Amino acid sequence: MKKVLFPGSFDPFHNGHLDIIKEAKKIFDEVIIIVGNNPNKKKYWFNSQERKNLIEKCINKIDGVKVIVSEDIPIEDMCNKYKIYNVYRGVKGGRTLEEEIRLKLVTNYMSKLKYNKNINFIYTITSDEDFRGSSIIKKYANKKENIENLVPKEIIHEVLNKYKEVQNEN
Repeated sequence: MKKVLFPGSFDPFHNGHLDIIKEAKKIFDEVIIIVGNNPNKKKYWFNSQERKNLIEKCINKIDGVKVIVSEDIPIEDMCNKYKIYNVYRGVKGGRTLEEEIRLKLVTNYMSKLKYNKNINFIYTITSDEDFRGSSIIKKYANKKENIENLVPKEIIHEVLNKYKEVQNEN
C-alpha cells in the first residue's frame, strides 16, 4: 500500500487543501493529513483539535484519508514515527516554491542525520485559484459570499463564526 503524509497547519482548512488531497489520492492509496503548528505563525484561529475536526468533516467521503494531530514534531520525525517516507505538498507560486525547496533540503538533511533515511517530496502545482490561502480567507471571512468558493461548504459556518469571534476579541 502506497502511503503519503500531508503535513500543514490548515488554519483554516480550505478548498486548496482539499484539491491537494484529491490529487494525492490519485497516486497514493492512503493520505495521512498531519495537523501541526508552524512556529512562524503567531496565532491560530482554531486549536489543533478543532482543525482536525474541521478537516474530518470535509474528507469523510474520501476513502483512504485520515487526520492526525502532531503538535510540534518536525517532518523527518513524523516520517520516522509513521514509517512513511513520502511527503505531499502543494506549491502556489514563486515564494512558496523557494520555501518548499528549503524545507525539503533541511528535512532531508536532518532525516539522514537522525535516521539515515531519505524523504521523497512530491509536489503538486495548485490551480489557477492559487490566491486561495488561509490568510486570504481570514481577511475576507466577514461575509459568506466572499469565501463560499474558497472554503468547503461543510465548514463555512465555523469559519464565519470564528471570524466574528476573533473580531470581538480585538
